[in-house]
Amino acid sequence: MAEINGAELLTSIFGYWPDFHDAEITRLCLERAHPYERGPTLEIDVHAFEITPEVDKRGHYVLRHHVLVTLRFEGVQELVLEDFNNQNAISGLIFAPIDTPAFPDPAFQVSIDGAHGLTGGFRCREVTVIAVRPWEISPTASA
Repeated sequence: MAEINGAELLTSIFGYWPDFHDAEITRLCLERAHPYERGPTLEIDVHAFEITPEVDKRGHYVLRHHVLVTLRFEGVQELVLEDFNNQNAISGLIFAPIDTPAFPDPAFQVSIDGAHGLTGGFRCREVTVIAVRPWEISPTASA
């Protein structure tokens, strides 16, 4: 994901670009564009983690690298979002490069493959990893 600004913030933790399987989008923020900026922006926070092949004493897969990832998408167009609610688990977050006159390289088709809650997609001119912070898990959390 060399085309994603700040990707190394995430790949330095996981060792690769994650697919965001079973992640949860905890926040999203839309802002209209200032006339001199590159278009509307969408910013999301995603609780991401790695599912290992190891199994604990209870028979659950061991999860590691719990982080809260903030992603900013600039120049958003063709936005479709549905079903944002109190839990927004996703099967994946897909970034497909596109190259058209309206979206010169690098640009992306982003798909939010919803499992429960938020689902949707859009095109954007730029993707940036703004921050990657440790996720604090409560003792009663299951993931």
